[in-house]
Amino acid sequence: MLTKLGKRYTVVIAFLVLWEASVRFEWVDPQFIPPLTRVLQFIGEQAATGALAHHLLISLGRAAGGLAIALIAGVPLGIALAGWPDKIRIATRPVLEWLSHINPFVVFHIIIVFMGAGEPTKVSIIAWACIWPIMFSTLSGMIHADADIVKAARSFGLSRLRLTTKVLLPLAFPSILTGTRLAAGYALLFLIAAEMMGSSSGLGFMIYTAQANYQIVEMFSGVLIIAVLAIVLDGIMSAAGKWLGHPAIK
Repeated sequence: MLTKLGKRYTVVIAFLVLWEASVRFEWVDPQFIPPLTRVLQFIGEQAATGALAHHLLISLGRAAGGLAIALIAGVPLGIALAGWPDKIRIATRPVLEWLSHINPFVVFHIIIVFMGAGEPTKVSIIAWACIWPIMFSTLSGMIHADADIVKAARSFGLSRLRLTTKVLLPLAFPSILTGTRLAAGYALLFLIAAEMMGSSSGLGFMIYTAQANYQIVEMFSGVLIIAVLAIVLDGIMSAAGKWLGHPAIK
């Protein structure tokens, strides 16, 4: 197991070693890039005081909230779109794709007008970014379900509701998991950006404050924590796919 993990993250380990060596041997200016050991020391100090846990838990709560809203809305929307006639679905898809490409921070200013700059706005931005991959993946999984299985299920006289819940949704589940895994990455990405705008807590706020005060060690610490979070989150999603028996999303 350890050997497998070592092979998987060889490039990451090599990068971290290069990072430390390049600063120690002054291949790069330490004023702009601090040594990895100093960054890790600072993270340890922040963890010991509880400051890191405070920012981390707030950020994870925002990301989880946005992702949950996207799942609650995105899966039913994908199911509904799959039930539309082909011509209507094809006609509306360009509009949906256009909406999905709107930068959430363009919408951010519109949301502020109605909701202010509080927690709901930050969660809404994350939800906006996450809903599209979930919705499109659900739609794709539903309309590309195994035709023979669907035909056999229809021969038993199943209603549309039972066909959807008992046959189509289980067949579309791997696609939904794939969309959720992609959305989870978006949640983390847009979380940090949202926390840099009118926030007083969270990892994004931590990075923004460090950058504004030219606190290089603190800034790199925040970036490193986010990178580790992304790896852990992706690993959890991959493990969930394996546990549920869908190796396609490994």
